Amino acid sequence: MTISDRFKHSVKNSVIMTVTAVVISMTPAQADDFSQCSQSFYGGIYPEFINTKLNNNTQALCMDGFAVMYSGVSRTPLWSAEYLNRARLEQAKQIDREDSFHEESRLPKSMRASLSDYSGSGYDRGHLSPNGDMATRSQQYDSFSLANIAPQSPRNNRYIWRNIESATRYLTQQYGDVYAVTGVAFTDKKTKQLANRVLVPSHFFKAVYIPAINQAGVYYAPNDESERIEVISVDELAGKIGIDVLPGLDSKTKTQAFDLPLKAGENTDTPNAEAKEPDWLLLVWAIIEWILTQLKA
Repeated sequence: MTISDRFKHSVKNSVIMTVTAVVISMTPAQADDFSQCSQSFYGGIYPEFINTKLNNNTQALCMDGFAVMYSGVSRTPLWSAEYLNRARLEQAKQIDREDSFHEESRLPKSMRASLSDYSGSGYDRGHLSPNGDMATRSQQYDSFSLANIAPQSPRNNRYIWRNIESATRYLTQQYGDVYAVTGVAFTDKKTKQLANRVLVPSHFFKAVYIPAINQAGVYYAPNDESERIEVISVDELAGKIGIDVLPGLDSKTKTQAFDLPLKAGENTDTPNAEAKEPDWLLLVWAIIEWILTQLKA
């Protein structure tokens, strides 16, 4: 091979490598790209699809501060995972809320939800990983991506889910750190749609794992105005939605549902203890007993 041929061959290889790099950078991320944000998952292991049909047309997205598995079928996230600790929440308290809902530019247009889909729909744009958990402006901005948003019943979003998010932060403050996986389910036979594009979930869930006590539980609520909510185990959730959201946990932890608080500040250390009478009620009973004693005298 002549020097000229070698030069041409070298240039050709360089061009091929450059084009390949460009193509790779333009190709949507796949599920195995969660290695870039493995810190969001307990043990670095992201949720597994038991029902493989859910994996159809999905897109893995590493956000700043959390990770999302997005569905191009529903045009919503299926789940969003985050790791919380006290330091992060202290930083988050210093940042005021700046709404910046936006389309996710990394998704192909055919997969994206748009702002107009939600306009006049009667549903809130419900965060999966909440703004209140975000410790920087960059994290906050990413939390307002429509890739982290699903249609949510107003009362569910503003009351039930707000309490659940606060309770999860309370658990983080209490135990030091928490892994949370928040997601949606589509269990109704007939699914509603926004603008004939975005599917409306039948349920929302938030799975919470507390490493300090090796216990986990799941908040599970219908996406309606009923204000109903139940606490179930990780295994029960898997049976309902076809996703093992915390595959890194041992089988015992998955089968037992930790008695998660429904509001911040509720005691979770002694969930089975009998409720104590308030002091004022004890005083009333003491007075009544004294009066009865005097009447008998």
